[in-house]
Amino acid sequence: MKPQIIARPDHTVSRKQISASAIKVLYGLKDAGYTAYLAGGGVRDLLLGRNPKDFDVATNATPEEVKRVFRNCRLIGRRFRLAHVYYHDEIIETSTFRAPAPPADEAPDDNNTFSTKDGLVLRDNLFGTPEEDALRRDFTINALFYNIADFSIIDYTGGLRDLDARLLRVIGDPDQRFIEDPVRILRAIRFAAALGFEIEPAAREAIRRHAGRLEDCSSSRLYEEIQKLLSCGKAARVFELCCELRVFEHLFPELGAWLNAPDGDSKTHWLQKSFAQIDRWRAAGFNVDPALLFALIFGEYHEWVAAQIVQNEELPHADALIEATHRHIRQLDRIRIPKAATHHIAEIMSGQPRFLKMTPKNAQRIMRHRSFLDAFLYFKFAARTTGRHSAELEWWEQQRKAR
Repeated sequence: MKPQIIARPDHTVSRKQISASAIKVLYGLKDAGYTAYLAGGGVRDLLLGRNPKDFDVATNATPEEVKRVFRNCRLIGRRFRLAHVYYHDEIIETSTFRAPAPPADEAPDDNNTFSTKDGLVLRDNLFGTPEEDALRRDFTINALFYNIADFSIIDYTGGLRDLDARLLRVIGDPDQRFIEDPVRILRAIRFAAALGFEIEPAAREAIRRHAGRLEDCSSSRLYEEIQKLLSCGKAARVFELCCELRVFEHLFPELGAWLNAPDGDSKTHWLQKSFAQIDRWRAAGFNVDPALLFALIFGEYHEWVAAQIVQNEELPHADALIEATHRHIRQLDRIRIPKAATHHIAEIMSGQPRFLKMTPKNAQRIMRHRSFLDAFLYFKFAARTTGRHSAELEWWEQQRKAR
């Protein structure tokens, strides 16, 4: 396939926009005789006028050859073998051009590829050409290259056209690509939400068909990807797309069943407000603990479960909230929330009844607790979202100011 090549005078990407560390890696590989491209999201974001979060490099040098070029390099990964080149404030991820993974019955017996019978790729380290590497990436807008040798943009997949159309298009057959790696479903939702792009119709339908495959993915990968969804700055749109495409219920089945109950509309309102609040914190530059984000998302559900526990098991409200939190997160085996985060969520939830006791002595004791700020932020959100406890909220705001 002949790529579309955009010469330097005809595009807006400049070396001045690329981090100094990435430039060192690109020129280091070029000077050592290798092909070196800036690849993926960094090129996409620069063309969109955005500041890339990170810069990735693709090359025809093998990971071992990259390590020989850079003393500050470490090789990582098993599923995908990568070279990380370390600088004091940045890591430049460097990958070797990869070929498509062959079908399981045609894979060479060399330990470089492995997939399950249903097509899920678990290991893929076959090296290839720049064209093959572009075609095996997930979306056309992520398959663009910037060539440090002549400063051109190289497009094998129509990514430039889709950038102009603000369209998220899967490279190849969407069904096959989502079967190979169902986590691409979450990446599609994140990119569409963060960039304000539309997902192409064929991909939307494939997402609906294969959303259930997320349940078979690594729990650590799902947890990592959910963190990216929550921190992309467009979490409210992420939630909308997850509901539209029937993904949410496969990530959080208990919560999904609860939302699908007859009174689900009022519960959806809580979640819509939760994701909108997460976006406001993100826009304000707040570094919010993941436990608070999960407490916000799960909060009304945990309150509902706690009410059943209080009624049936006669536990105090605070203890019931702790029990509700741990019961729910134990069921979330497909998303492995760390134990420390689980305990923090439980502390946030169990602290809520204490805000209803308005005495100076209680205030001084609570405000010294390590989870006070997160618990208070949850209480403030809940009070404003539900319209309850406005007097208590005002009292606690005054206590904080007088502290």
